[in-house]
Amino acid sequence: MNNQQYFLTTSLSYQLKTARQELADFRSGEVYRKLRADYEGIIRELNLTIKKLRKERDEFSFSRKKITEQWAEIFEDMQKEHEKETEKLKKTITELLDIILSLKNRNEELDEKRKKALSDYYETAVKLEEAQGIIQKLTAQVNHNYENSSMPSSKCIGRKKITNNREKTGKKPGAQPGHPHHPRKPVEPDQVIEIEAEEKFKDGSRYVPTGNIISRQVTGISIVPVVTEYHTAEFYDKKKGRNVHSAFPCGVTDDVNYDESMKAVLFLLNSRCNVSLEKTAQFVRDVTEGALSPSVGMINGLCREFSSKSRQEQDRLFAALLDAPVMHVDGTVARVNGNNHNVVVCSNGVATMYFAREKKGHAGLRDTPVETFGGILIHDHEACFYSYGSDHQECMVHIERYLKDSMENEKGLTWNGQMLKLIQEMIHENNAAPAEGIAGQKIAEFEARYDAIVQTAAKEYEDNPPSDYYRDGYNLYLRMAKYKHNHLLFLSNPLVEPDNNLCERKARILKGKINQAISLRSFENLEYFCECLSVLDHFATDGKNNLYQSIKEIFKRSQPEQAGVKPKNTESSDANTILPE
Repeated sequence: MNNQQYFLTTSLSYQLKTARQELADFRSGEVYRKLRADYEGIIRELNLTIKKLRKERDEFSFSRKKITEQWAEIFEDMQKEHEKETEKLKKTITELLDIILSLKNRNEELDEKRKKALSDYYETAVKLEEAQGIIQKLTAQVNHNYENSSMPSSKCIGRKKITNNREKTGKKPGAQPGHPHHPRKPVEPDQVIEIEAEEKFKDGSRYVPTGNIISRQVTGISIVPVVTEYHTAEFYDKKKGRNVHSAFPCGVTDDVNYDESMKAVLFLLNSRCNVSLEKTAQFVRDVTEGALSPSVGMINGLCREFSSKSRQEQDRLFAALLDAPVMHVDGTVARVNGNNHNVVVCSNGVATMYFAREKKGHAGLRDTPVETFGGILIHDHEACFYSYGSDHQECMVHIERYLKDSMENEKGLTWNGQMLKLIQEMIHENNAAPAEGIAGQKIAEFEARYDAIVQTAAKEYEDNPPSDYYRDGYNLYLRMAKYKHNHLLFLSNPLVEPDNNLCERKARILKGKINQAISLRSFENLEYFCECLSVLDHFATDGKNNLYQSIKEIFKRSQPEQAGVKPKNTESSDANTILPE
């Protein structure tokens, strides 16, 4: 047994002994007798106390009766005074109630006026907020120009003059002293006119002939029709009962036909030089003094003929676009008979093609190089373009314009100015970079700054939420946060340009032609013109051959037969004269 158990046993033994002693006292009745004696002593003390208190009560009862009578008299007097005061207060309360009722009615009237004024205030505040939003929206629209939006400079009213940033040298315009002279090239003269020596030069005592001949040319141009006429004998076919003749050369189908040189001139004036059909016909009539008078319909049909005869050039251009690692693509609008249609422009710098489409989106990209292209596309954030190609680069020039627009309409924000400065630095670094591209450390630095500016934009728009009337800046921030890779791809890939200016310039050729010279009446004419423009751009930018000669070679070709289309009837203009079978 340990110590703890020992102490516990000892304690329990003492407790049991004490309990047994108490039980024995209760059983013997000693405890009860002691308690009863104590109780009886307490009762006696209480009886004495009660007797004493009763005596005091009887003495106090007499005094209380007398005091009660006195208090009754005093209470009666106070009651009368109270009744007088009560009547007076009731009258005052009645008057106050009337005043309260009047004030309550007045308060209700004022409360109604307050509610109406508050309603008018909220309505006015809402109208004011809407008006401020509309003002901001209209101000943004008015301030849109070629510097902060996609609007062309020709559409800007009162546009400012584009400044010349070149430093002035103080030199006069034109050739500078010391530079090699580039004279006009002389040509073989058609006639030589001898100028007789002046009379003063016949004085032999002063003037001696040197034996040299001084020659100067005057070169002009003359457009003279060169006409080739074909003759063939006609015969009567007794078997078939009709007149027949030998076949004329290919292309000689009408009584009067125009050869490839004439067609090339007319086609160049109308499709390349942006001269209208009527002015083209008038120009030829004037320079030939009325000898040639082509019709407007004939000139209009040259586009269709050139398009059909240049299919092999178009196919080569299509293949060249598909083979390139990077391709620029853009879309522009062309109006046909009052309706808007879409023109897709694809270019890689070497080859450019235009595709007329009735709709935009995926339907407009069908049968274009974009549909099967496997390289990198550079475009202006057209959403459907992201479904094609292996990667994409956003046009940073457009981003710069949108940032300038945000800076003008969200003057309390700083992220737009920071991003514009960063983009300008990146483009400058890309232009000055060697052939292998920008260093990786520099690219990482640009990316870190890009992320920091995007985070700044998020915080600024959280503190200053965009309004419903101008969300262009906020939408641009979301776009730059989501498409970071497509905005910075040009940093890591030397083949990718940071802008889509190539397609912008190519599309401007189409817009200039449509705005200046032609009014398309059918979608088919737009298709022909786009196909011709693709080949013309190739000839003009190739620089290997003379543009006029190249077009002549195209028109010199025979008309190809289209699949499923029967060749035209070879009958002459005389209904009774046909070519032999």
